[in-house]
Amino acid sequence: MLETELYEPIKKYFEKQGYVVKGEVKGCDVVLARDGQMSVVELKKSFNMTLLYQALDRKKLAGTVYIAIPRRVFMKNRGHITYILEKLDVGLIIVAMDSPLHSVDVVFVPKEGRSRNNARSRALTAEMAGRTFDGNVGGSARKKLLTAHRERNIHIACVLEKIGHAKPAQLVKEFGCHKNTGQTLLRNIYGWFEKTAVGTYGLSGAGIEALDDAQFAEIIEYYRNNIAGGDDV
Repeated sequence: MLETELYEPIKKYFEKQGYVVKGEVKGCDVVLARDGQMSVVELKKSFNMTLLYQALDRKKLAGTVYIAIPRRVFMKNRGHITYILEKLDVGLIIVAMDSPLHSVDVVFVPKEGRSRNNARSRALTAEMAGRTFDGNVGGSARKKLLTAHRERNIHIACVLEKIGHAKPAQLVKEFGCHKNTGQTLLRNIYGWFEKTAVGTYGLSGAGIEALDDAQFAEIIEYYRNNIAGGDDV
């Protein structure tokens, strides 16, 4: 079993409770947001010291932190696991991966902690707010992630694919790209863009290839189909 298999049942469960759920946000497996509050869930196939360390570290970011493990792991040492997590005030979620229903049970709900206000928590909040899509599976490793920055680059690339080339101000005002589009184009960390004239940008070969990336097909299709306003230049 992979940790990523725990993600979909948890996502569906909390979305039914009215949460916005996103995977792999600033190093956190799962982030839940509702009513201005955020919670973090760390996914693991087993219960171990690494998981406890991660949970305690995440308490610096969010007032409420959970761990999620398979039901069979919990049943082997349920007394010890519950006792430790209650002492640490870390919530516990179990997923019935041994059942075809993959049902989710919140065994222990931690006390609602105070909202965090440090650089890491603010970055977590900004990243959650900056994503339109949940393009990642919680528990993923060694793969490209859909970050807010990557999403902004995809938006710009889709517009440039349609109109050919543009200045940053036009991309912002006419096509709704992020206000920091000029900086994004200048930094060009993925190599997707190239200058076609002074202050004007178009897609590079790498940018054209990036729009064929199957991993981000859903969000690419979204921006292709929802390019607002603007005349061809």
